[in-house]
Amino acid sequence: MSPVVRPDVHTLFHIDLTWFEKNGRDLREEMHGILCEQDRARYVTPADAGIVDRIHPVTAEVARVDALWEAIADHCGLQSGFIAPTTPLTTAVFRALLANGNQPMSPEQLHKRIGKSNPTAILKLLLGGEIENGIVLFEKKG
Repeated sequence: MSPVVRPDVHTLFHIDLTWFEKNGRDLREEMHGILCEQDRARYVTPADAGIVDRIHPVTAEVARVDALWEAIADHCGLQSGFIAPTTPLTTAVFRALLANGNQPMSPEQLHKRIGKSNPTAILKLLLGGEIENGIVLFEKKG
C-alpha cells in the first residue's frame, strides 16, 4: 500500500473541466465574462470564439486551443486589472489558473501570480470542504 501524501504548498492544483458540467455551469460563459473589453468586442458571445492556433510564447510550439483560453492566457490575463487587489481570493486563484491555460499550479506559484494572501492560506482555501470553480488536486494519469 502506498503512503498517503499530505498536500502542501508545492502540491499542484488545476481546474477540473468536468466539474462545470456536473454542477450546471458553463465554463465558456464564465471565461467570456472575464474577457477584457478588447477581446469581448472581438468575441461578442462565447459562440463567436472558436478554435485557434496558439503559438507558445517560450517554446514556439503550435497547439489548437479554444479562442477564449488563448485570449485570457495571451492578452486579458496579462492586464493589470485581471487580478486586482480587491478580487476575492477564490476568484483570483481561478483566474490565475485560466491565465495559465489550466496548467497545474501549486499554492506557492499561485501566490506569486496573484500577489495575495500567502501559500499556506491558499492551500487551506483549496483544501476546504467545498470545491470552488472546479479547482481540485492535480493527479497525473497513467
